[in-house]
Amino acid sequence: MIRKTDPQAIAPYLKDASNFSLGFAEEVVIPETPEELANFLRTNNGPITVAGAGTGLTASRIPDGGKIISLERFKKIGGLENDSITAEPAVSLRDLQDRLKSSAFFYPPNPTETLASIGGTIATNASGSRSFYYGVTRDFVLELEGFLADGRSFRLNRDHKIDRPLELGDGSFIEFPSVDYTSPACKNAAGFYVQPGMSWLDLFVGSDGALGIITRARLKLLPRPDRFLSGVLFFAEKENCWKLVQDLRSDHAGALTPCSLEYFDRRALNRLRIKFRQIPDKVDAALFFEQAVEPGGDYDSLFDRWCENLLDRDPLLEDSWFAENDKDLEKFHGFRHELPVMINEENSRLGRVKVGTDMAAPDERFLEMMKFYDRELEAAGIDYVAFGHIGDNHLHINLLPEANDLSKAKEVCQNLATRILSFGGTVSAEHGIGKLKKEYFLQMIGAEALTDLKLIKKTLDPGWILGRGNIFDP
Repeated sequence: MIRKTDPQAIAPYLKDASNFSLGFAEEVVIPETPEELANFLRTNNGPITVAGAGTGLTASRIPDGGKIISLERFKKIGGLENDSITAEPAVSLRDLQDRLKSSAFFYPPNPTETLASIGGTIATNASGSRSFYYGVTRDFVLELEGFLADGRSFRLNRDHKIDRPLELGDGSFIEFPSVDYTSPACKNAAGFYVQPGMSWLDLFVGSDGALGIITRARLKLLPRPDRFLSGVLFFAEKENCWKLVQDLRSDHAGALTPCSLEYFDRRALNRLRIKFRQIPDKVDAALFFEQAVEPGGDYDSLFDRWCENLLDRDPLLEDSWFAENDKDLEKFHGFRHELPVMINEENSRLGRVKVGTDMAAPDERFLEMMKFYDRELEAAGIDYVAFGHIGDNHLHINLLPEANDLSKAKEVCQNLATRILSFGGTVSAEHGIGKLKKEYFLQMIGAEALTDLKLIKKTLDPGWILGRGNIFDP
């Protein structure tokens, strides 16, 4: 076991992509085996924050005291077993996909940050552009192994439901408490996942490191498609893009079943044009789409169906892009992933604070949501970009205020959250709550539901050891 107490050695663990700067800790503990981790937990009484890869946006990994546990030595990837594979928490998404390249399978969750760790994606129930068709991380976790805060071990699978006690490695049991709260019925990564009849495993996925420490996961894989048909469609009017998305999610779209539908507003395209000069002038919106060509499927006939379907949908077909080879596909994914990087670099260069959202609404409120965003953001008079997972009704609104407009930007963000919550939506669809969205989360669920979630926390971690400061306070 490695232990670091020098402030300079601790400093790298006090940062993540959120730029939250108020973290501090007395020590970093780096176990090298599950046994070392268990022994440490059995003798520890103070707060613990589990450090992921540092790609998170809500400061979940940044402690406000106590000790940091880094599982950076847990980097083993197991062998393929039927349609699944095991991975330890420090394995990155990139490492996992590289391991699978030579196989007939792939792991569908694809968050933008490929250096994110498997443990971190499980902690936040991460998703990515393909979640519209394939689902989120929770849908691909088959088994979990790990420890509670007191060092007792658990091993969970999909068959272990909450109507039966959680059996721990020492033979003790924990009953799931009686609560009324249930999670929203839209794409959601806010707080603990609670649904009737769920697996214990589902509770731990998306729990922001507040319930247990994962040391091993078995992940579900899917047969690798022969290839992906993809393109970037440009629109002279954003409303036509919204209408196409709505139609693609309905029966009117016929055989078109995209796995990705990613949106870019005019301001996003203006920034991307710096690096992608082929973006046509005077376009109001763009839609990146992707559809898997399953083994045995015909790429050409699928391409023809897309073109036929798009003829009366008003995209600028002559100016739009369609992938002809793997190089084009890589370019289009670069187009999708470049924007967050550009915004972060711009903010850093200008010393500007970004005020961003991670909200989603139910399907039936999609057009209402888009029109509301458009009206509210235009009226605010603050620079912004809107992009993201439009297929899941999940956009990232990035407000980019000047220093004297910061308080106004936060007010706008609050107005957005209030309306999305009135639609039955969520304040976090993929990044979690962490330390930065607790006020929004309380607004989302209310005091009574918060009491239910605190009861779950106390049942599994009565000393409030893990992830103190994440999601809610004691």
